[in-house]
Parts: sequence; C-alpha cells; structure tokens
Amino acid sequence: MKMPGHVNLFLFLIVALFLSAEEEPSSFPSVFDAPVPECNCSALVNEVNVRRAIHMHLWRERLDENKGWLESGMEYVDAFHADVTQKVHVLSANADVQILSWSGGETKKKRHRVPRDGNASEGLSGYFNRLFHDDTYLYSNEGSYLILRGGLEYNEKAGESFLNSIRFAIKLPRTQDRLQIFIGDPLADKDKDVVSENGQVDETTGVGARYFIPDAVKNLKSSVSAGFRGVTNPFVQWRVEYPMNFYDWLIRPVQYVDYSVKRKFYEESDLYFDRRISREEMVRLQLQRSTETDKVGMGYMGAISYFKTRRFGAGFRTYVSASGRTEVDTALSSDTNSSAAQMTPGIYRYSIGVGWKQSILRTWLFYEINPRIDYDMQYNWGPNYVCRFWLEIYFGDT
Repeated sequence: MKMPGHVNLFLFLIVALFLSAEEEPSSFPSVFDAPVPECNCSALVNEVNVRRAIHMHLWRERLDENKGWLESGMEYVDAFHADVTQKVHVLSANADVQILSWSGGETKKKRHRVPRDGNASEGLSGYFNRLFHDDTYLYSNEGSYLILRGGLEYNEKAGESFLNSIRFAIKLPRTQDRLQIFIGDPLADKDKDVVSENGQVDETTGVGARYFIPDAVKNLKSSVSAGFRGVTNPFVQWRVEYPMNFYDWLIRPVQYVDYSVKRKFYEESDLYFDRRISREEMVRLQLQRSTETDKVGMGYMGAISYFKTRRFGAGFRTYVSASGRTEVDTALSSDTNSSAAQMTPGIYRYSIGVGWKQSILRTWLFYEINPRIDYDMQYNWGPNYVCRFWLEIYFGDT
C-alpha cells in the first residue's frame, strides 16, 4: 500500500535527524554526562561538587599544557609590569611621607575639583592626548608614571640614528596632589635622546619639581616647574592653559614662559582648535609662535591634523605643517642646522606625515610608526624622507 506523501516526508525527517545526531563536545568535561539514578540525590551533593572540581582542575591543566609559549611568557611580563608599577606608587607614597615630615606639616584633606562642563570634542581630544602622550598630557597628568621609549630613525639626509627618551613623575598626594617630582621636561626634552651613543646620560635632561597652582579662575590650569637641565643650568618654567568650549569646538590657548641660565629667556604660545567630526574622528588646527633671547625675530608654526581611532589603545593621525621665522641671524640656526647665508626670512620647512600608535599584547606596551616627508629650504626644497619607529612601555595607571 502506497503511503501518503506527507507521511513519507515525516519518516524521512526522522531518519535524517537520527543519522545526523551527534553529541557536541562540551566546553569542559561535565560530571553530569552519565544518567542520574532515580533517588534522593541530596546526599550526593558534596560528592558531585568534588567530582566537578576535579574535572575543572584537569580541564584547566590541559588548557595550560596547550597554551602557547608567547602567552605563557607574557604572564611573567605582566607580573614584572605590575611589580614595577607598584614600586612607582610606593616610591610616590614614601617620598610624600618623607617630604611631609621634613616640612613638619600635617595631612590635608584632598580638595575635589568640580568637573567642568565639557563636550564631545573635549572627550575625544583627551583620548588622543593620552594615547600619544603629548605635552598637554604630560603637563596636566598629576599622577605617577614611568614612560620608557626606544626606537630608530631613518633620515635620508642625516642618516640613521637610535632614539630613546624617559618620562618619570611621582605625585605627592598629601599636598592635595599639587606637587610632582619629574624627570624629562616635556617642553625642552621633546624627542631628545636621554642616553647618548656611548651610554652617557645627557646632562641637559630636565629634572625638577612641578607645582600645580590652585584655580584662581574657573577652568584655568597653571603650573610652575623648577629644576636643573645639567648641574650648571637651573631653570624655572611657568605654564598656563585655559580650555574653552565653543559650540562643538574645544579651544585651548597654552602659554609657556621659561628661563634658564644657558638658554636665558624663552616663551611660546600655542593655540589648539579641536573638533570632533564623528564618534571616532577629530580634526585639530594648531598655531604656534615663540621668541628666544639669543635669536632675532619670532618663530612660528602652523599644522592641521586628522585623528582617527577604531578601538581603545589605538589611533591614527596625519598632518601637514609649515615652520618659519620672521628674521634670520648670521649665526648658525639650530632650527634647521644650516647657516644663515642659506636662509631667508619666511617659511623654511613644509612637512607632511602620518602616525600610527597601538598597544600590542598588553594595554601598557605600545609601538608607534611615524613616516613623514620634509621639504626644507636648506635642501633647495627637495624632499627629505624621514621615518621613526618607537617602542613604548608605560608603568602607571592605564
């Protein structure tokens, strides 16, 4: 007798399901794979828990055996990083207590700042400042940190060279987080090698203390630094910043005033215009001018940058900049490393470049690549190809 079509289809589905039914492996061995007897199992609870713990332990052991050598090695690196970070904070606390005992003061209650009203551009601007560790971050960060950077530079005109820099700061919490001891002055030591090729520490590396002045005006951020760039070169520096929100723009005027025995008087004004154009993108216009005792005229620079990020701990930027002077001297120009006979007032360098910085393996380990092309007056405006590669280790609060 011929069966109806829908009955044949039903039987076919049953057979297909039976043939294709395979038990999927569980993520870890389960103690409940065997059938449970029909009885009162309350007496078996402890036994089941023990068996489950044994199975979990064996499962984790198999995972450890199959773990790659890189991941296993990074566990030791994580432990080392945590240990150094702890030492940075312990050093901060010990120095804090010692200095307080010298001054004979008492612990003051920390003053909590009232958060200022911000906008979307301010939040994204702060993220990129922290990622690339620019001057704004290093001057405004009141915490304790240690930043080690090492790398290589290829310069078509000047040749290859090794790069290294150190940024170190410890805060003193009992001073209401207002006092900070630092190594590496962000303004004077930017991109400067701390250790020379023969292994000697550069005597011009900034070492000193920074005091964050209480806000006399709302949102006005200022600090005073004093220290040494070499034993015979003490310096004093003042920095003030006044961020302002104007619609979707973050406007940040910054002023530096610096006096040292060797460099004498130096002042610099920076004006930043940051604008978020999407959740992950931002544009920045930077205008800069500066004067110095031993140089005639005024130096100036303008740059337009585009920033983009896709995830936390990674960012991309590209920029176009122009640098110049209103006057040139007969002395050797430290800006361009060329004699004034080859120089005329006006723009002496155009630059175009890109940069990519990203954390690798861990949130405190970064690499950065920054290729650029310079067009200099001293090279008759011919292109000079420059590429920098950095590795960075950050000890501190991430």
